[in-house]
Amino acid sequence: MGHPTPPGGLRPERSGNGKTHDATRLMRHVRGHGGTLAHVLGAVGKFRFRHGHWPQQLYLYPETLAALVQELTPLGFYGFQQRLDLVADLERDLFCVDNSGNVSIYRIQAASDPASIEAAAVWLGLLSIGGERS
Repeated sequence: MGHPTPPGGLRPERSGNGKTHDATRLMRHVRGHGGTLAHVLGAVGKFRFRHGHWPQQLYLYPETLAALVQELTPLGFYGFQQRLDLVADLERDLFCVDNSGNVSIYRIQAASDPASIEAAAVWLGLLSIGGERS
């Protein structure tokens, strides 16, 4: 169940600019391997990259949603839901939309960059920046 972790993993030791990541910033909210979470963050980050703002809804297959719930701690999942409406859907997976009708389909428009994934993790309250606690 879930998605495999992308090459380089969800928690790479070094970012693209050579700075070392503090994995504990994310680890406190993640209890699984993070494969599904990496794809979810990629989908959300891709929407922002395309449209300049964050989505309001994320459609997921029921099994993807179940895997996401398993990968996050209860506090991590609660914070996630405070920012984004999660909708279980049998026809759409990793499909982001906003109230204006803007859409991003992760499966078609994949190839997310690490900066978009990290920005999505910060926005969703899963990752702290600059020593802040999330």
